[in-house]
Amino acid sequence: MKQQQANKCRFNSTYREKVLLKDGTQVTLRLVMPADKLLLAHGMDNFSPESRYHRFLGAKNALSDADLHYLTEIDGVDHFALGALVQPNEGIGVARYVRFGEDHKVAEPAIAVLDAYQNKGLGRFLFTRLMAAARERGIQRFHGSMLSDNKPMKSLLHAVGHKICLEYKGPIVEFEMPIDK
Repeated sequence: MKQQQANKCRFNSTYREKVLLKDGTQVTLRLVMPADKLLLAHGMDNFSPESRYHRFLGAKNALSDADLHYLTEIDGVDHFALGALVQPNEGIGVARYVRFGEDHKVAEPAIAVLDAYQNKGLGRFLFTRLMAAARERGIQRFHGSMLSDNKPMKSLLHAVGHKICLEYKGPIVEFEMPIDK
C-alpha cells in the first residue's frame, strides 16, 4: 500500500534529476535504494570527524549493518531518502526524513553532505527536494535536533525555510519549521 502511494508521487523510484553545483559539478539526485548500503558505508568513511559529530550528534566512526539496513530499507512514505551521486558509484550526500509516531503531519529531517562537496549548494538542492517530497506525502512541518554549533545546518534551515523556530537546550538546538507550499 505504501509503495503504491509513493509511486504516484513525483519523487518515486523512477525519479532522477541532474543538478549543477556552484562549482559546475554535475550531480544526479535519486531515491536511496537497498543496494546503496556500500555507498553509504563508503560515504561515512569520507566524512571528517567534525561532520560525523554534527550529523550524529556525537562520535560515530562507522555504520553498523543495522544502521545500513535502517538507512536503505525504507518505505518511501514514512521514511524517505534522496541520494546525491557524482557517478553511479560515488555517493556524496543524502537527505531524509522520518515521520514522528502518531502525528503523520510531522517528520524529522536529516542532511549529510561529504566535506568535499559542502558550500557548493548541494545541501540546499537536497533540502528543497526533501521538502517537496514530504509535501507530496502529507507532511506539513519538520521538527528536529542539531548541535548548537552546527552553523552550516542553521544557515541551511534559514535559507530554505521562512519561519524557523529554534529552541536552545544547552548544546542541543531543537528546530521546527513549516513546509510551505
